[in-house]
Amino acid sequence: MKLLLTVCLTWTLFYTARSLSCHVCSDRQCSNTTTVQCPDSSTMCTTVTSVISNGLSVSLEINKNCSSLTSCTTPLSTVVELSVNLGYSRYSYTQICCDTDNCNFQTLAIPSVFPNGKVCPACASANHSLAGTCNTTMKCMGAENSCFTSNSTSDSSKKVELGCMTKNLCTIQAAISSLFADNPKVTCGAPWSVRIGAVLPALALTVYKVLV
Repeated sequence: MKLLLTVCLTWTLFYTARSLSCHVCSDRQCSNTTTVQCPDSSTMCTTVTSVISNGLSVSLEINKNCSSLTSCTTPLSTVVELSVNLGYSRYSYTQICCDTDNCNFQTLAIPSVFPNGKVCPACASANHSLAGTCNTTMKCMGAENSCFTSNSTSDSSKKVELGCMTKNLCTIQAAISSLFADNPKVTCGAPWSVRIGAVLPALALTVYKVLV
């Protein structure tokens, strides 16, 4: 009987030790937080600051919560910026995952919206993306250090998306699947500098005039 009681107490202490406490936001701007005991499946605490812009509409959301290990696709205890920029819409995040009690206390900075000197091919609008007539360029912002091309098919219609992306997203399939619909094939490449981006259109126009 004593042995059984000892085993039960040991198991209880072990179970309690495994439980993680995290800060959780009470609203979308995280003006207040509470501390909660996470379920067994959540072994990480996360903080995410996200900005989604679509034309003239911009939304900001701050989230702190418990998370599973599989949902944390970034290095542990490291603030990482993730961004996909189509020109006419942009999805950008700063995120951190950590694994100690209430380690997600900090509120992360809003992802940068300043041009970083890099240029990528882009679609002028969502309609151009659907039509596959993408022949413009765009300036990358913040941590966006890679160009990308996404090809997908939805309802028998092919869709092409071009723009700037943080290179760390190129290898995170789970993140790509959540940001892009219809299981696209995403290819990343090196961006142009602003100087090269300005020279290429001028060079193409010069060649056209010579040929004509």
